Order: sequence, then structure tokens, then C-alpha cells
Amino acid sequence: MKRPFALLVPALLLSLAACSSTSQTGNNGSASSAGSSGGPAGWAAENRTLSANKNTFVAQVSERHAIPRSHIEQLLATATVDDRVIRLMTPKGSGGRVTRAWQSYRSRFVEPIRLRKGTAFWNANRQTLNRAEQTYGVPAAIVAAIIGVETVYGEQTGSFRVLDTLYTLGFNHPEPNRPEKSQMFRNQLAALLDLDYRDKVDANSTTGSFAGAIGLPQFMPVSIEHYAVDGDNDGHIDLRNSTKDAIMSVANYLAKHGWRAGEPVFAPVTLPAGAASLVDGGLEPSMSWSQLQSRGASLRAGSSGGHWQNGKEIGVIDLRDEVRGSNEYRTATRNFFAITKYNRSYFYAASVADLAYGLASRQRSSGYQVTMPY
Repeated sequence: MKRPFALLVPALLLSLAACSSTSQTGNNGSASSAGSSGGPAGWAAENRTLSANKNTFVAQVSERHAIPRSHIEQLLATATVDDRVIRLMTPKGSGGRVTRAWQSYRSRFVEPIRLRKGTAFWNANRQTLNRAEQTYGVPAAIVAAIIGVETVYGEQTGSFRVLDTLYTLGFNHPEPNRPEKSQMFRNQLAALLDLDYRDKVDANSTTGSFAGAIGLPQFMPVSIEHYAVDGDNDGHIDLRNSTKDAIMSVANYLAKHGWRAGEPVFAPVTLPAGAASLVDGGLEPSMSWSQLQSRGASLRAGSSGGHWQNGKEIGVIDLRDEVRGSNEYRTATRNFFAITKYNRSYFYAASVADLAYGLASRQRSSGYQVTMPY
């Protein structure tokens, strides 16, 4: 009998990354073999071509994942277009452009409720968070912060049937001029069909976000296939009901996406005037410490260096607030960019880091020796 793989909804953001490449691994960090076909994983799996013709799509998914066509056809026959999903995924404003307002964005996540509930979550799951940090090198504060940002520690559960959501966005995406988006959702749908066939997720009953994300950490199906972890060793991965599975999966995801143990999210650097010229807007570190020094940056008084000083391990980011007419510049390490693989947004990654800092500070004030994120 299938066990439901329930989902949680990202109430305030579209978390498509961890959630898209947001796939997850198996016990002790080994990839969960939900799909047995081998081949590309993570982003590479998401970006493989699947036809918008439903008959061809069925044949391609059947071949890719070694699933009987009849199983795929039976599931798709129950899928319906959800108009709510189309409305929610339709870009707002002129040309779909959203005003960038860093302070407003940050205040949605670094706030008293998440700090209070995050502290309670940490206290209740201290042993598992410590195990995740020891196993994967990702600080407990970062893992706790991601789960807090995504679902307020499991309180915001989605009501969207994931099969309908992915079917809608794969074949009726509201941005027909962006075919890469519908292509990505067809790959997510293929992964869901694979997970269902292998009794990892019940596609008939699983509900989640309006983007198709699942569980406390809001993993997309591709991520579940490649990064989800059986953290409680019960032989089943349940990202909604097993906090241990969720915690270990988030840590594993970040580790697989470049997290460096012992390195801060932001380097202790004082940037020079004109820091805007140092920003390149990418999702990978692009500068070396020597390059940044040559442009006038300096190590903050009393701070020590680290691995981020070797090679191209840092990048300057701009947290722009167009409403207030301000810019906040920070020196990001590879660990910051690892968080952007969970959600491809500077605002998201910086908010996770800042919430993590607040949570870790509370733990320290209670006498616990925990790793600060920066």
C-alpha cells in the first residue's frame, strides 16, 4: 500500500530550485534511487527535452524511467488543469517585472514568529540537527532557517494536488513565450510519475504548493529522486511527517550543491566605495580575495580569514531596495551560492542566512555552542 508523500506550501515564495534541482538523496547521503534509469541528475534532469504532445510525452517518460505506458496513461487520465495554479503563476505587473524591495522581502521571513517557532523547532530536534551538521557540514542554523522560510516549520501545508499542478504547468503554462518553463514542469511531472510507480510518492493523493513543491523542505519531485534522505532509517522517505527525513534531506541537498563545512555564508569583509561595480549578478562565486583586495576591500578588524581567501571563492552581491532607493552590498562565499541552488534568488539566500543568524544567536544566548552562519 502506498504511503502518502505529503507536501507543504511555500506561502510567500515560489521555491522552485531545491525544489527543482531540489531533489534529494538517500540514507547517509546516498542518492535515493527513485528513478532507476540513471542518466543526468538535478538541473540536468530537469532540462532534458520532453514533448508537449501528450502521446509522445507518455512514450518518452515510459522509456526514460522504465514505466509501463499504461501506468502513465492511467494517472494522466485523472489529471486536470487547475485554474488557480494558472492565476498564481501568471506574472504580475508590467511585463511581469516585480519591484525589488529587499527590506520588505526580508521582513517577511526574519521576524518574531519564525524566530520563536524556529527556536522551538531547534530545541525539539537538536539531536537530528546536530547529526545533520556532523554528517554534511551544514550548520544546524541554516537547515532550521530553510525549513522556517519554506513552511514555518510545517504549519503552511499546501492544498494543491501535485499531479494537477505539474500537469497544468507542464502543458498549460501561463507563459507560452517561455517554453523552458513548461519544459521544466514536464520533467517534474515525469519524476512524479516515476516516484509514484516505485511507491515513493502517491501521485493520486499528494498535495503541495501551487508550484508542485513537497514536504517541510518543499522539494520538487526531481529533487526527491536525487537528494531526499531517509533520516529516521525506517526504509521510507516522508518529507511531511518525518522531521528527521526533512532535516537530513535539506543538509544533504546543500552539501551536494557545494556547501563547504566551516565556511561562513558571508565573508567578514569591508567593501570599498563603489561596490556596485563589483557585482556581477551570477549564481556562482566569481572573484578571488586578492582581486577584491586590489579593488580596495579589507578584512574587518578582529576577523580571521578562511578557505574563501583561496581561489575564486567569493562574489559581491547587491540587495537592492527600489522602494527605499537603497543598496546593501555583501561579500558572499560559496556557501551563499549553495543556498541559491535551493532558490535562485539573492533575497532568498540572504534571508535564510539572516534568519539562521538570529536563530543561532538565540541558541548561544541560552548557553549552547552552535555554529554561527556568518
